[in-house]
Amino acid sequence: MKRQPVLEKGIVARIIKTLKNNPRVVVRKRHGTAMGVAGDPDLYGTISGHHFEIEVKRPNDPSSQLTELQTRRLLEWKAAGAITGVARSVEDALVILGLARPARVLWVCEPCRYTWEGPAAPGSCPKCGHRHFDKQVSA
Repeated sequence: MKRQPVLEKGIVARIIKTLKNNPRVVVRKRHGTAMGVAGDPDLYGTISGHHFEIEVKRPNDPSSQLTELQTRRLLEWKAAGAITGVARSVEDALVILGLARPARVLWVCEPCRYTWEGPAAPGSCPKCGHRHFDKQVSA
């Protein structure tokens, strides 16, 4: 049986539900209307009096990327002092708002088991030169 892709609206709903449980957070979904500003992020609100703007995208979907306009809008908000980011999960939203620490990402070289920590794997293993790494995420 083929798994259905995760829809953006489902991620948005889970993020809102989680954030509404925190008394320091007020969160709203921005609905696209004729009165809205094109490209503005999906979620906005405040955390302890600090404004935030979060664009939500589907996880594990290379086609779900920020548009040029969405990127410009996030940069405008950031320049004005807002907390900004792109969330593909509830955990991403919590990290953006400083309510959670990012997971540690470890890359393990298959042949020699050399371990590298960072957001991306090195181009090749510093120990054996191999170019394929397994990703391991830990809290």
